[in-house]
Amino acid sequence: MMSLLPSYLPERMKLPLVTLVVLAVAASAARAQSIDEFVNQQMAQRHIPGLAVAVIRDGKVVVAKGFGKANVELDVPATENTVFQLASVTKQFTATAILLLVQDGKLALDDKVSARVPNLPAAWANVTIRQLLTHTSGVKNYTETKDFGKRSRYDFTQDEMLKLVADAPLDFPSGSKFNYSNTGYFLLGLVIEKASGKLYGEFVQQRIFQPLGMTATRFNDIHAIVKNRAAGYSWDGKVLQNADFASPTQPFSAGGLISTITDMIKWDAALNSDKILPKAVLESMWTATKLTDGSETGYGFGWGVQTKKGHRVISHSGGIDGFSTDIQRLVDDQVTVIVLANSDTAQAERISQGIAAIYVPAVAEEPKVAIEDKSPEVTAKLRAFLDRAVAGTVDREEFTAPAQTFFFPDRILQLKEFVGSLGAIRSFELIEEEVRGENRRRRYRVTGASGAALIGWVLAPDGKIVGIGINPE
Repeated sequence: MMSLLPSYLPERMKLPLVTLVVLAVAASAARAQSIDEFVNQQMAQRHIPGLAVAVIRDGKVVVAKGFGKANVELDVPATENTVFQLASVTKQFTATAILLLVQDGKLALDDKVSARVPNLPAAWANVTIRQLLTHTSGVKNYTETKDFGKRSRYDFTQDEMLKLVADAPLDFPSGSKFNYSNTGYFLLGLVIEKASGKLYGEFVQQRIFQPLGMTATRFNDIHAIVKNRAAGYSWDGKVLQNADFASPTQPFSAGGLISTITDMIKWDAALNSDKILPKAVLESMWTATKLTDGSETGYGFGWGVQTKKGHRVISHSGGIDGFSTDIQRLVDDQVTVIVLANSDTAQAERISQGIAAIYVPAVAEEPKVAIEDKSPEVTAKLRAFLDRAVAGTVDREEFTAPAQTFFFPDRILQLKEFVGSLGAIRSFELIEEEVRGENRRRRYRVTGASGAALIGWVLAPDGKIVGIGINPE
């Protein structure tokens, strides 16, 4: 058979076309099997009822399928057409809507939000739209207000949502630091409504979803009949439960959209074209923000941006009651991975990163090994903290004031349940330590009789806890 390869290729590459096709098919089949094995292992480990996965490579869809159950009680399988809550993956659509209005000449990125939305607190007077987009405004995050988790079902008015944080001072001078703020993206939704004269859901429907044929994507409505809607679940450390639901009035433009893998594939295609926004504008969304001191934040407009071992990654994850989502775009490698799961403990980001590593091995997370512990007294303190967490005797005063509001009472109970599910702790190894800004970050591998996890603490200069992050292993 005639080879269709050019004559200048090395002899070892001059293979017949049929052979090349066979090799390509075999490689594709091997990757598909690897994905199935990896996803099934993650679902079992994290007690995930169902999820859907998409992989787009070189502009072609190579994986689009569901795993497990969209509804456990009704025994309905998850598919590429199952509708999931997007949670904070919504933010990239909100950012796109803002840039569309900028393109229309109805907004400017450096407009003050107080000039666009009336009756805002005086402390927010100089906050700009750009700062809201980049989480550098300093406006307090409403999800960190006291007892917020207890009111997930409550239908807030827009004014009521803003009142949750209206009396709080800015966390820092606008533009000087990065602090993820759902309030900022809630405000952007109000900006969109004022500037366009349309409801947020109507605007994104007309300007983004309809032009792209994203027929299953919309603003969430818990009363509407939504075909193929997934049920949301939580794992309490012992059993699977129906998750509580969050009123869509709360996440709003920060996390209120629903979609499918099929529609998200269409969205990814649009990001490789100028169908919605010019490519130069898209690139501005994917450029890391610089703070007033010149340092970069790793976040653009509605997207996280980073470089992993020379590979550019644009991504965003989301989490809300009953759901976990993530999109990873390895733009230079032309690989996109999207994971939508109906479990709020699924950690979709870790699953999508694992799948991405099957196609681009260089971005695989390296196994964490124990490092020298130069502050054993801090380790002893944190190890004892876990015992107190399981015993239910953690003192609020061990946390900073904002962390007290965030963790107590609900999240500290969740921590108790999770750490207790690991069983008797057998080892506690320091694997990472860094100083970022004024805070110290320490991460440990915690191995128990029944499981293992990577648990990280962010500690203030006085040793109080700023945050805790958990990744089951």
